[in-house]
Amino acid sequence: MSFLLKAKNIWEEFAKYKINDYAKLRNFDFGPNTESSVSKLSPFVTHRIISEYELVHDIKSKYKIKNPTKFVEEIFWRVYWKGWMENRPKVWQNFISEKNLKYDHELYERAINGNTELDFFNSWVLELKKHNYLHNHTRMWFASTWIFNLGLPWQLGAKFFFKYLFDGDAASNLLSWRWVGGLQTKGKQYLFSSSNLRKFSNNRFTVEKIINKQIFLEESDQIPLEDEIYKNNMYPKSDNLIMFENDLHLATLKNLLPSYKKVFILLLKNEQRQIKLSEAVLKFKQDLVSEFVEQFDNVEQIDPHSLEISLKNINEIDIIYPGVGENYDFITDFKKLHNKNIFNLVRDEDLFAWKFAKKGFFKFKENIPKINQRILENYAKNNF
Repeated sequence: MSFLLKAKNIWEEFAKYKINDYAKLRNFDFGPNTESSVSKLSPFVTHRIISEYELVHDIKSKYKIKNPTKFVEEIFWRVYWKGWMENRPKVWQNFISEKNLKYDHELYERAINGNTELDFFNSWVLELKKHNYLHNHTRMWFASTWIFNLGLPWQLGAKFFFKYLFDGDAASNLLSWRWVGGLQTKGKQYLFSSSNLRKFSNNRFTVEKIINKQIFLEESDQIPLEDEIYKNNMYPKSDNLIMFENDLHLATLKNLLPSYKKVFILLLKNEQRQIKLSEAVLKFKQDLVSEFVEQFDNVEQIDPHSLEISLKNINEIDIIYPGVGENYDFITDFKKLHNKNIFNLVRDEDLFAWKFAKKGFFKFKENIPKINQRILENYAKNNF
Protein backbone atom coordinates (compact mmCIF):
# COMPACT_ATOMS: atom_id res chain seq x y z
CA MET A 1 0.00 0.00 0.00
CA SER A 2 1.33 3.44 -0.91
CA PHE A 3 2.03 6.00 1.80
CA LEU A 4 -0.56 8.31 0.28
CA LEU A 5 -3.24 5.63 0.33
CA LYS A 6 -2.26 4.63 3.87
CA ALA A 7 -2.52 8.24 5.05
CA LYS A 8 -5.92 8.67 3.40
CA ASN A 9 -7.21 5.42 4.88
CA ILE A 10 -6.08 6.45 8.37
CA TRP A 11 -7.71 9.84 7.90
CA GLU A 12 -10.98 8.40 6.61
CA GLU A 13 -11.16 5.93 9.50
CA PHE A 14 -10.50 8.66 12.04
CA ALA A 15 -12.90 11.16 10.45
CA LYS A 16 -15.73 8.66 10.31
CA TYR A 17 -15.37 6.91 13.64
CA LYS A 18 -13.16 8.80 16.10
CA ILE A 19 -13.16 12.53 15.51
CA ASN A 20 -16.35 13.15 17.50
CA ASP A 21 -14.70 11.73 20.63
CA TYR A 22 -11.40 13.50 20.02
CA ALA A 23 -11.94 16.39 22.44
CA LYS A 24 -12.89 13.98 25.23
CA LEU A 25 -10.18 11.36 24.70
CA ARG A 26 -7.25 13.13 23.03
CA ASN A 27 -5.17 13.49 26.22
CA PHE A 28 -5.29 9.78 27.03
CA ASP A 29 -2.28 7.70 26.00
CA PHE A 30 -3.41 4.08 26.17
CA GLY A 31 0.01 2.76 25.15
CA PRO A 32 1.73 1.90 21.85
CA ASN A 33 -0.01 -1.47 21.47
CA THR A 34 -3.53 -0.18 22.08
CA GLU A 35 -5.78 1.60 19.62
CA SER A 36 -5.23 5.33 19.88
CA SER A 37 -7.79 8.07 20.35
CA VAL A 38 -5.73 10.48 18.21
CA SER A 39 -5.31 10.33 14.45
CA LYS A 40 -1.55 9.50 14.33
CA LEU A 41 -1.40 11.32 10.99
CA SER A 42 1.51 13.55 12.01
CA PRO A 43 4.28 11.58 10.20
CA PHE A 44 2.36 12.11 6.95
CA VAL A 45 1.40 15.73 7.66
CA THR A 46 5.01 16.63 8.51
CA HIS A 47 6.04 15.52 5.01
CA ARG A 48 2.83 16.84 3.48
CA ILE A 49 1.84 13.49 2.08
CA ILE A 50 -1.44 14.84 3.34
CA SER A 51 -1.52 18.52 4.26
CA GLU A 52 -2.98 20.48 7.16
CA TYR A 53 -5.18 22.39 4.72
CA GLU A 54 -6.41 19.20 3.06
CA LEU A 55 -7.61 17.93 6.44
CA VAL A 56 -9.46 21.19 7.11
CA HIS A 57 -10.99 21.13 3.63
CA ASP A 58 -12.18 17.54 4.11
CA ILE A 59 -13.73 18.34 7.48
CA LYS A 60 -15.66 21.26 6.03
CA SER A 61 -16.57 19.90 2.60
CA LYS A 62 -16.15 16.13 2.38
CA TYR A 63 -17.13 14.74 5.76
CA LYS A 64 -19.14 17.76 6.96
CA ILE A 65 -18.43 16.88 10.58
CA LYS A 66 -20.72 18.76 12.95
CA ASN A 67 -18.40 19.59 15.84
CA PRO A 68 -14.72 19.15 14.90
CA THR A 69 -13.63 22.34 16.70
CA LYS A 70 -10.93 20.81 18.93
CA PHE A 71 -9.37 18.72 16.17
CA VAL A 72 -9.33 21.68 13.77
CA GLU A 73 -7.73 23.78 16.51
CA GLU A 74 -4.98 21.18 16.95
CA ILE A 75 -4.34 21.15 13.20
CA PHE A 76 -3.96 24.90 13.33
CA TRP A 77 -1.48 24.66 16.20
CA ARG A 78 0.86 23.06 13.64
CA VAL A 79 0.20 25.89 11.18
CA TYR A 80 0.67 28.45 13.95
CA TRP A 81 4.00 26.97 15.09
CA LYS A 82 5.28 27.09 11.52
CA GLY A 83 4.16 30.67 11.07
CA TRP A 84 5.54 31.76 14.43
CA MET A 85 8.98 30.46 13.49
CA GLU A 86 8.82 31.82 9.94
CA ASN A 87 8.24 35.22 11.52
CA ARG A 88 11.20 34.62 13.85
CA PRO A 89 13.77 32.46 12.00
CA LYS A 90 16.45 33.51 14.48
CA VAL A 91 14.89 31.10 17.00
CA TRP A 92 16.06 28.19 14.84
CA GLN A 93 19.49 29.74 14.29
CA ASN A 94 19.97 30.28 18.02
CA PHE A 95 18.92 26.69 18.71
CA ILE A 96 21.13 25.10 16.09
CA SER A 97 24.20 27.19 16.93
CA GLU A 98 24.16 26.66 20.72
CA LYS A 99 27.51 25.00 21.55
CA ASN A 100 28.18 25.72 25.22
CA LEU A 101 25.61 23.63 27.05
CA LYS A 102 26.56 22.52 30.56
CA TYR A 103 25.07 19.26 31.83
CA ASP A 104 25.75 15.94 33.53
CA HIS A 105 27.06 13.82 30.65
CA GLU A 106 26.63 10.54 32.53
CA LEU A 107 23.01 11.35 33.33
CA TYR A 108 22.41 12.35 29.71
CA GLU A 109 23.72 8.97 28.52
CA ARG A 110 21.47 7.16 30.98
CA ALA A 111 18.51 9.27 29.84
CA ILE A 112 18.90 8.62 26.10
CA ASN A 113 19.34 4.90 26.78
CA GLY A 114 16.29 4.64 29.04
CA ASN A 115 18.38 3.78 32.06
CA THR A 116 17.28 6.38 34.64
CA GLU A 117 15.64 5.76 38.01
CA LEU A 118 12.29 6.79 36.50
CA ASP A 119 10.55 3.74 35.05
CA PHE A 120 7.88 5.79 33.26
CA PHE A 121 10.51 7.91 31.51
CA ASN A 122 12.55 4.84 30.56
CA SER A 123 9.49 3.28 28.93
CA TRP A 124 8.95 6.41 26.83
CA VAL A 125 12.56 6.33 25.61
CA LEU A 126 12.19 2.71 24.52
CA GLU A 127 8.81 3.41 22.91
CA LEU A 128 10.22 6.36 20.98
CA LYS A 129 13.15 4.33 19.65
CA LYS A 130 10.98 1.36 18.73
CA HIS A 131 7.99 3.13 17.19
CA ASN A 132 9.49 6.52 16.19
CA TYR A 133 6.38 8.11 17.65
CA LEU A 134 5.01 9.29 20.99
CA HIS A 135 1.52 10.50 21.88
CA ASN A 136 1.44 14.29 22.17
CA HIS A 137 0.58 14.27 25.88
CA THR A 138 3.44 11.87 26.50
CA ARG A 139 5.79 14.20 24.64
CA MET A 140 4.83 16.92 27.12
CA TRP A 141 5.44 14.59 30.07
CA PHE A 142 8.74 13.52 28.53
CA ALA A 143 9.97 17.08 27.94
CA SER A 144 8.88 18.21 31.41
CA THR A 145 10.68 15.26 33.02
CA TRP A 146 13.80 15.89 30.93
CA ILE A 147 13.99 19.59 31.86
CA PHE A 148 12.61 19.84 35.40
CA ASN A 149 13.24 16.40 36.91
CA LEU A 150 16.48 15.28 35.26
CA GLY A 151 17.70 18.86 34.83
CA LEU A 152 19.03 18.32 31.31
CA PRO A 153 19.19 21.08 28.65
CA TRP A 154 15.98 21.34 26.67
CA GLN A 155 18.00 21.71 23.46
CA LEU A 156 19.40 18.18 23.85
CA GLY A 157 15.90 16.83 24.43
CA ALA A 158 14.60 18.53 21.29
CA LYS A 159 17.50 17.06 19.30
CA PHE A 160 16.77 13.62 20.77
CA PHE A 161 13.20 13.90 19.48
CA PHE A 162 14.42 15.08 16.07
CA LYS A 163 16.65 12.01 15.86
CA TYR A 164 13.91 9.45 16.45
CA LEU A 165 10.53 10.94 15.51
CA PHE A 166 9.05 10.23 12.08
CA ASP A 167 7.20 13.54 12.48
CA GLY A 168 10.17 15.63 13.65
CA ASP A 169 8.86 18.88 12.22
CA ALA A 170 11.29 21.73 12.89
CA ALA A 171 8.71 24.21 14.17
CA SER A 172 6.34 21.93 16.10
CA ASN A 173 9.10 20.00 17.85
CA LEU A 174 11.38 22.92 18.67
CA LEU A 175 8.66 25.32 19.81
CA SER A 176 6.85 22.65 21.84
CA TRP A 177 10.03 22.03 23.83
CA ARG A 178 10.38 25.79 24.33
CA TRP A 179 6.75 25.92 25.48
CA VAL A 180 7.25 23.17 28.07
CA GLY A 181 10.39 24.92 29.32
CA GLY A 182 8.67 28.27 29.78
CA LEU A 183 10.46 30.10 26.97
CA GLN A 184 7.62 30.22 24.46
CA THR A 185 5.00 31.66 26.81
CA LYS A 186 7.14 33.62 29.24
CA GLY A 187 7.03 32.27 32.77
CA LYS A 188 4.56 29.47 32.02
CA GLN A 189 6.23 26.11 32.45
CA TYR A 190 4.54 22.76 31.90
CA LEU A 191 4.70 20.65 35.05
CA PHE A 192 2.54 17.58 35.65
CA SER A 193 1.41 15.70 38.73
CA SER A 194 1.42 12.00 39.58
CA SER A 195 -2.41 12.01 39.39
CA ASN A 196 -2.28 13.53 35.90
CA LEU A 197 0.19 10.86 34.79
CA ARG A 198 -1.87 8.06 36.31
CA LYS A 199 -5.18 9.25 34.85
CA PHE A 200 -4.08 10.01 31.31
CA SER A 201 -1.81 6.98 31.01
CA ASN A 202 -4.88 4.92 31.85
CA ASN A 203 -3.21 3.72 35.09
CA ARG A 204 -0.16 2.36 33.28
CA PHE A 205 2.13 4.61 35.31
CA THR A 206 1.59 5.08 39.03
CA VAL A 207 4.12 7.01 41.10
CA GLU A 208 3.72 8.56 44.51
CA LYS A 209 5.05 11.98 43.58
CA ILE A 210 6.65 13.82 40.68
CA ILE A 211 9.72 15.65 41.95
CA ASN A 212 10.82 18.73 40.00
CA LYS A 213 13.81 21.02 40.37
CA GLN A 214 13.43 24.80 40.59
CA ILE A 215 14.60 25.63 37.07
CA PHE A 216 13.76 28.86 35.29
CA LEU A 217 14.89 29.17 31.68
CA GLU A 218 15.67 32.55 30.21
CA GLU A 219 16.46 33.86 26.75
CA SER A 220 19.30 36.35 26.55
CA ASP A 221 18.53 37.70 23.07
CA GLN A 222 15.43 39.51 21.88
CA ILE A 223 13.95 37.67 18.90
CA PRO A 224 13.13 40.15 16.12
CA LEU A 225 10.18 39.78 13.77
CA GLU A 226 11.19 39.35 10.14
CA ASP A 227 9.06 39.64 6.99
CA GLU A 228 11.32 38.34 4.21
CA ILE A 229 9.14 35.29 3.66
CA TYR A 230 6.17 37.43 2.54
CA LYS A 231 8.05 38.61 -0.55
CA ASN A 232 7.53 35.17 -2.14
CA ASN A 233 4.71 33.42 -3.95
CA MET A 234 4.01 30.12 -5.73
CA TYR A 235 4.64 31.27 -9.34
CA PRO A 236 7.48 29.58 -11.29
CA LYS A 237 10.43 31.83 -12.08
CA SER A 238 12.88 29.46 -13.78
CA ASP A 239 13.02 26.21 -15.77
CA ASN A 240 14.35 23.98 -13.01
CA LEU A 241 13.17 23.16 -9.51
CA ILE A 242 14.57 21.79 -6.25
CA MET A 243 12.39 19.95 -3.73
CA PHE A 244 12.92 18.39 -0.34
CA GLU A 245 11.26 15.50 1.44
CA ASN A 246 9.12 17.61 3.78
CA ASP A 247 6.72 18.85 1.10
CA LEU A 248 5.51 15.99 -1.09
CA HIS A 249 1.87 17.00 -1.50
CA LEU A 250 1.00 15.28 -4.75
CA ALA A 251 -2.42 16.88 -5.25
CA THR A 252 -1.05 20.43 -5.31
CA LEU A 253 2.21 19.64 -7.11
CA LYS A 254 1.04 17.33 -9.89
CA ASN A 255 0.13 20.26 -12.17
CA LEU A 256 3.16 22.37 -11.26
CA LEU A 257 6.07 19.93 -11.60
CA PRO A 258 5.56 18.89 -15.26
CA SER A 259 6.05 22.53 -16.30
CA TYR A 260 9.74 22.32 -15.33
CA LYS A 261 12.51 20.90 -17.50
CA LYS A 262 13.96 19.14 -14.52
CA VAL A 263 12.97 18.68 -10.88
CA PHE A 264 15.66 17.65 -8.40
CA ILE A 265 14.58 16.21 -5.08
CA LEU A 266 17.05 16.16 -2.22
CA LEU A 267 17.17 14.10 0.96
CA LEU A 268 19.98 15.24 3.21
CA LYS A 269 22.18 12.53 4.66
CA ASN A 270 23.49 12.72 8.19
CA GLU A 271 26.80 14.10 6.98
CA GLN A 272 24.92 17.16 5.67
CA ARG A 273 22.72 17.55 8.75
CA GLN A 274 23.34 19.58 11.86
CA ILE A 275 21.13 17.16 13.82
CA LYS A 276 21.75 13.49 13.04
CA LEU A 277 18.73 11.27 12.39
CA SER A 278 18.29 7.59 13.21
CA GLU A 279 18.50 5.00 10.44
CA ALA A 280 14.77 4.32 10.79
CA VAL A 281 13.85 7.98 10.27
CA LEU A 282 16.15 8.33 7.26
CA LYS A 283 14.69 5.16 5.76
CA PHE A 284 11.14 6.43 6.30
CA LYS A 285 12.02 9.66 4.51
CA GLN A 286 13.75 7.80 1.69
CA ASP A 287 10.73 5.56 1.16
CA LEU A 288 8.47 8.62 0.94
CA VAL A 289 10.78 10.23 -1.63
CA SER A 290 11.09 7.07 -3.73
CA GLU A 291 7.32 6.73 -3.94
CA PHE A 292 6.92 10.38 -4.94
CA VAL A 293 9.58 10.24 -7.68
CA GLU A 294 7.74 7.38 -9.38
CA GLN A 295 4.80 9.70 -10.11
CA PHE A 296 6.74 11.96 -12.51
CA ASP A 297 8.95 11.59 -15.57
CA ASN A 298 10.98 14.73 -14.91
CA VAL A 299 11.59 14.31 -11.16
CA GLU A 300 14.92 12.85 -10.11
CA GLN A 301 16.35 12.26 -6.67
CA ILE A 302 19.97 13.29 -6.54
CA ASP A 303 22.62 13.06 -3.87
CA PRO A 304 23.08 16.49 -2.26
CA HIS A 305 26.80 16.20 -3.09
CA SER A 306 25.84 16.07 -6.78
CA LEU A 307 23.81 19.28 -6.72
CA GLU A 308 26.72 21.45 -7.83
CA ILE A 309 27.34 19.24 -10.87
CA SER A 310 23.64 19.01 -11.73
CA LEU A 311 23.33 22.80 -11.65
CA LYS A 312 26.68 23.50 -13.29
CA ASN A 313 25.24 25.52 -16.17
CA ILE A 314 22.13 26.69 -14.37
CA ASN A 315 22.23 30.02 -12.56
CA GLU A 316 18.57 30.39 -11.64
CA ILE A 317 16.44 27.75 -9.98
CA ASP A 318 13.19 27.57 -8.01
CA ILE A 319 12.69 25.65 -4.78
CA ILE A 320 9.53 24.44 -3.11
CA TYR A 321 10.19 26.35 0.09
CA PRO A 322 10.94 23.78 2.82
CA GLY A 323 10.48 26.13 5.77
CA VAL A 324 12.93 27.21 8.43
CA GLY A 325 15.12 24.25 9.35
CA GLU A 326 17.79 21.87 8.11
CA ASN A 327 16.74 21.83 4.45
CA TYR A 328 16.60 25.58 4.09
CA ASP A 329 19.95 25.98 5.88
CA PHE A 330 21.47 23.58 3.36
CA ILE A 331 20.13 25.36 0.29
CA THR A 332 20.99 28.79 1.71
CA ASP A 333 24.61 27.71 2.22
CA PHE A 334 24.68 26.21 -1.28
CA LYS A 335 23.31 29.43 -2.77
CA LYS A 336 25.99 31.54 -1.10
CA LEU A 337 28.83 29.15 -1.91
CA HIS A 338 28.01 28.77 -5.60
CA ASN A 339 26.48 32.18 -6.30
CA LYS A 340 23.13 30.88 -7.57
CA ASN A 341 19.84 32.75 -7.81
CA ILE A 342 17.34 30.61 -5.97
CA PHE A 343 13.67 31.58 -5.78
CA ASN A 344 11.38 30.36 -3.01
CA LEU A 345 7.98 29.06 -4.04
CA VAL A 346 5.74 29.44 -1.00
CA ARG A 347 2.16 28.26 -0.85
CA ASP A 348 -0.59 30.88 -0.72
CA GLU A 349 -2.33 29.22 2.24
CA ASP A 350 0.91 29.26 4.21
CA LEU A 351 1.62 32.92 3.53
CA PHE A 352 -1.95 33.88 4.38
CA ALA A 353 -2.01 31.90 7.65
CA TRP A 354 1.50 32.81 8.81
CA LYS A 355 0.80 36.54 8.80
CA PHE A 356 -1.58 35.93 11.73
CA ALA A 357 1.10 34.06 13.74
CA LYS A 358 3.13 37.03 14.90
CA LYS A 359 1.72 36.97 18.44
CA GLY A 360 0.14 34.33 20.68
CA PHE A 361 -2.03 31.43 19.55
CA PHE A 362 -5.25 32.95 20.85
CA LYS A 363 -4.75 35.97 18.61
CA PHE A 364 -4.08 33.55 15.75
CA LYS A 365 -7.18 31.53 16.68
CA GLU A 366 -9.41 34.57 16.11
CA ASN A 367 -8.41 34.45 12.44
CA ILE A 368 -8.99 30.73 11.84
CA PRO A 369 -12.37 31.42 10.13
CA LYS A 370 -10.55 33.69 7.61
CA ILE A 371 -7.93 31.00 6.98
CA ASN A 372 -10.65 28.36 6.54
CA GLN A 373 -12.34 30.55 3.97
CA ARG A 374 -9.07 31.00 2.08
CA ILE A 375 -8.50 27.22 2.08
CA LEU A 376 -11.96 26.50 0.68
CA GLU A 377 -11.60 29.19 -1.98
CA ASN A 378 -8.21 27.87 -3.12
CA TYR A 379 -9.41 24.29 -3.28
CA ALA A 380 -12.45 25.33 -5.32
CA LYS A 381 -10.35 27.49 -7.65
CA ASN A 382 -7.76 24.80 -8.29
CA ASN A 383 -10.26 21.92 -8.33
CA PHE A 384 -8.16 19.65 -6.11
